[in-house]
Amino acid sequence: MGSCRKGYEARFGPFYILDDTTVVVNGDMGSRVDNQLERLLNKYPNISYAIMEKCPGSRDDEELFKAAIMMYNQDVHIHLPPNAKIESGAVDFFLAGTTRTMDEGAKIGVHAWSDGNTSATEYPVGHEEHEIYIDYYASIGYLQQEAENLYYFIINAAGPNNIHYMTAQEIAEYSILTP
Repeated sequence: MGSCRKGYEARFGPFYILDDTTVVVNGDMGSRVDNQLERLLNKYPNISYAIMEKCPGSRDDEELFKAAIMMYNQDVHIHLPPNAKIESGAVDFFLAGTTRTMDEGAKIGVHAWSDGNTSATEYPVGHEEHEIYIDYYASIGYLQQEAENLYYFIINAAGPNNIHYMTAQEIAEYSILTP
């Protein structure tokens, strides 16, 4: 489990248990994020609320998607407080909230992925390299066309070494928050 921040019951990677129903997410989501979340949910099965703070992204999108789908299946409300800054893969994790809210001042940063050699935008629209992302968005409740629109917006918003912080209009247009 590792060490805990003051005021938290337990820690599982970037996940800090606040109480039986609430988890705080703070930090990078590594290649074991799915295992960390699975252990957390086994020990705290009543988690229904997550607060994301500073989350710069993920190191393994496939493992992140597994963790995010666990959160989605858990029917978790995910909230961004005013000081929150989520970027890259952390945005994908946020989208797994069955309800998603944010306070004024929170930032949502997106950009194209890269495998280290090739950027997402180097593949043509419809290429199989895009499918895992589009399929993920569809698996967490986006309609197919919405999933495609969101994905292509994200990868065209900024290159892999940059970040684009979404505007209020973009957040509304791509259904980042739930009504």
